[in-house]
Amino acid sequence: MNRLKKKFKIIGVIIILLLLVISIIFNIYYVFFSRSSYLQNEDEIYIMESGILKNNLEFALGEDFTLKYDFDNEEYPKLISEYEIDKIAGKESEFQQALNLMNEFAPRLYHKSDYDNSIDMNALSLLEYSLDNKNQGINCRNKAQILNEMCLALGIYARKVWIYPYSGYDSDCHVVNEVWDTSLNKWVMLDITNNQYWVDEDKTPLSVLEIRKKGALQEFCTPVEYNDNTTDLYKLKEKHMGEFLYIMKNMVYMEYCNTYTVDETVSYLLFPKNLTTKYKYIISERSCLESPL
Repeated sequence: MNRLKKKFKIIGVIIILLLLVISIIFNIYYVFFSRSSYLQNEDEIYIMESGILKNNLEFALGEDFTLKYDFDNEEYPKLISEYEIDKIAGKESEFQQALNLMNEFAPRLYHKSDYDNSIDMNALSLLEYSLDNKNQGINCRNKAQILNEMCLALGIYARKVWIYPYSGYDSDCHVVNEVWDTSLNKWVMLDITNNQYWVDEDKTPLSVLEIRKKGALQEFCTPVEYNDNTTDLYKLKEKHMGEFLYIMKNMVYMEYCNTYTVDETVSYLLFPKNLTTKYKYIISERSCLESPL
């Protein structure tokens, strides 16, 4: 009996010594080798991003230019007949029609961020290449081109908008769409890559520049997916925090085509007045806000 007790004591001492050694090793590693960021959570990342936007909230004076929208391209009838986009869109508001199209095609267009843009920049070619094909993904720029042409084909004012980050070392940007909704009397952003649109606390769909301003002033807005439950928007924002921060990162300046049609045309930057650029074409904020009607 004494021998058994002695054996258990020895085992207990060994366990205590092992725990002590592990504790010492952990503390040495933590003190000398671990690295922690001053950005400890998502809220602090948002504070940084919104601060950048606030410091660059005002845009430089640019050219007052009327953006053009092509509703009569010869490729549109084929786009409608082959993909039945008129039936998918339905007969509701322009925003809802575009939302229906986005929700139908977003899950069927696989994402490939390093896609080489080798296919012609038109919806028919891109759909033939990538629709329902996991091995032939495309990037946000090309997805936005598809949605844009579909909307134009149905008579909806629509445009692609490039959104860019602040850092000159950040080579990543994003491309989204905006459609003009006559009932709301404003532009509304749709992100076909993430299958999302954005709303404020009143559930009103937002434009690119409205999202940008709310981010800069830290006013509430959140991404929303087609089938999301919007009862608790704050909970929904937490669900989509990754996409929220990504879009806010890319809201420093924008790029618009002068004409929206099949393929891409000459583009204009909407650029903050506190930053400098050698880009030739700078557009005024008023030109990007005005009604196309």
